[in-house]
Amino acid sequence: MAQKKSMSLVDRYLVAYNAASFVGWTYVLLQTVLYLVQHGTDLSGLFDKVGYAVIYVQTGAFLEVVHSLIGFVRSSPLTVLMQVYSRLLLVWGTLYMFDVPEVRASYGLALMLLAWSITECVRYSHYALSLMGIESSVLLYLRYTMFYVLYPAGVTGELLEMWAALPYAAAIRPSFKGFLMLNMVNYPPVLYKLYTHMIRQRRKVLGGEVKSKKPAVSATAATKKKL
Repeated sequence: MAQKKSMSLVDRYLVAYNAASFVGWTYVLLQTVLYLVQHGTDLSGLFDKVGYAVIYVQTGAFLEVVHSLIGFVRSSPLTVLMQVYSRLLLVWGTLYMFDVPEVRASYGLALMLLAWSITECVRYSHYALSLMGIESSVLLYLRYTMFYVLYPAGVTGELLEMWAALPYAAAIRPSFKGFLMLNMVNYPPVLYKLYTHMIRQRRKVLGGEVKSKKPAVSATAATKKKL
């Protein structure tokens, strides 16, 4: 029986990164759910409860651009940057910048936080376990199924947040409002591209295209592939 190959230093780092991200998003998810259970539709204190945590946790995802640039993962740096960019715009360009109830106490914020945190808890835990050689069929199924609901929900929340920020962006500078509006217009084609990509990935992973007769892909290699 062949001895199991030990993990490289890069893999150990990626496990730590994914595990830390999972912990951060789990905190965001639990705090958001607890707040909604306790306060219902009164969202006036939601940002104070979890706002800065989500800003910092989401900002940490910029490391994924660095990972792709230096070859830790095989993803395209431009593709990763495009995926991270919109969220950084939301957390720094709206949530952090505008301390007003329309932005920080909106239904869009609650919807966005739930969609983001659920998605990321599944994604990061799946990646961390895969790197350690632990395969979870439940996480795999959730990873390639929940996007049907969570992608539209997250995008809806993001658009509502940017819409709420438009008047305040215009007060700072009209060009800032135009910049946010340009990003909003760009959402439908980007969502379509990501949605159809995930559907193809789901068919490949869960639809039986990869049969057991072929050599199994290592956990590390599978994790390093693009989503």
